[in-house]
Amino acid sequence: MTTDPPVLGLVAGDGLYPEYIVRGARRRTPELRIVAVGFKGETNPAVIPLCDVYKEFSVGQLSKPFSFLKKNGVQNVIMAGGINPKNILSLRPDLRALSVLMRMPEKNADSLLGAVITEAEKEGFTILPAFTYMEEHMPQPGHIAGPRPTPEQWEDAVFGMQMAKEITRLHIGQSVIVHHGTVVAVEAIEGTNNCIRRGGELGNGKPATLAKVARLGHDMRFDIPTIGPVTIQTCAECGIRQIALEAGKTILLERDRVEQLCKKHKISLHALQLPEQDGPSPSDRPA
Repeated sequence: MTTDPPVLGLVAGDGLYPEYIVRGARRRTPELRIVAVGFKGETNPAVIPLCDVYKEFSVGQLSKPFSFLKKNGVQNVIMAGGINPKNILSLRPDLRALSVLMRMPEKNADSLLGAVITEAEKEGFTILPAFTYMEEHMPQPGHIAGPRPTPEQWEDAVFGMQMAKEITRLHIGQSVIVHHGTVVAVEAIEGTNNCIRRGGELGNGKPATLAKVARLGHDMRFDIPTIGPVTIQTCAECGIRQIALEAGKTILLERDRVEQLCKKHKISLHALQLPEQDGPSPSDRPA
């Protein structure tokens, strides 16, 4: 007697992240059947041939994607990849999504995605952590690439992480650009790369630090902080010479390429634990 293969649902946004999820899932469970939902003008086309079933919808639809996943036997779902902020602001919701929006007092990215998960759970779906199959890509505390930070850079890294954590409390963003103890730019809906560009412009090319963290009480089922080669290249172009990530809560994509770029552009990249966890490890602090 044969049994049906296990099924995984994937809600795929832009970037490399969804592709990493699929490849990681295939390595761990080769017989896994992957059913993916994509979004017009958003989903990375590279992920489509890697899935067993794929269908595209408009940003703002809920009813049709839910029906599609149910029809294909999906119960467990992973949400991976981002959506262009302009599309979030101009989305055309279906009746179900409109009903959800009308009940929401705040409409930031955190509350929107949380509301989508609530609706999915009502349909019987289980939303898995967004780091499922990605544990090996989440750096632990310590130096990752590029030159070791100077004591001055270390101070900016710790300061930047604290400031970034504070803006997450206000549901503004996850990243800040700092220079010598001054916050130069704060990420909002424009995204990390545009925040980096603005920070570089305001800093007049002075070497600065990018600090990127997860939100306070972050729901790890969605919107986990992610960086990759594009982030490093943008930093290089804008005068960012240090990147501090929150250890254990950030996805690092294409690590080999990231290490090459950090070495080439002399960008210090390291992961820190915040004081709310256990505090930065003394062994990581520059002498």
